[in-house]
Amino acid sequence: MGILDDLLKKGAQGLVTDIAQKVSDTLSETLGVDLNAMGEEIGKEEKKETNVNEGITVPVSLKLRNILGNQFPGYTFAENVNPSAIGGPSEGMPYSFVVSDATGVKLLIMIIGRNTCTHKDYKYSRSYAEYRGIQFINFIEHFENTVPYITERLRNYL
Repeated sequence: MGILDDLLKKGAQGLVTDIAQKVSDTLSETLGVDLNAMGEEIGKEEKKETNVNEGITVPVSLKLRNILGNQFPGYTFAENVNPSAIGGPSEGMPYSFVVSDATGVKLLIMIIGRNTCTHKDYKYSRSYAEYRGIQFINFIEHFENTVPYITERLRNYL
């Protein structure tokens, strides 16, 4: 009845933990090795390995440059283009990317922050794209913007 009483008092989880600890203690005594310390060291090593790339983010502009250059060979692109360079008003926020083919401008891309859409210069640039009938898309800078996501969006517009 000792095991049954233990099971009722501690519950199954507590009993399994106790048994595992007793096995670990017995092996430690037999082998002369502290298995608990070894487990902690292994846990630290695993944690180090999983944190190697943590905190490293690739800017969306670099991803866009790479994707446009490698996966859309029929198009050319320019970066940081003022609206006046493509016939627009002199005021306005520069387009992060202007994507063109032999027939002209096909897509205007803006990389924006949290509040960019409220700025009048952004609104001028967006309005000009709408006026000319040119596709216009945003990528939000602080979002992850994975390569497959960017590629799929570009395929939808080009």
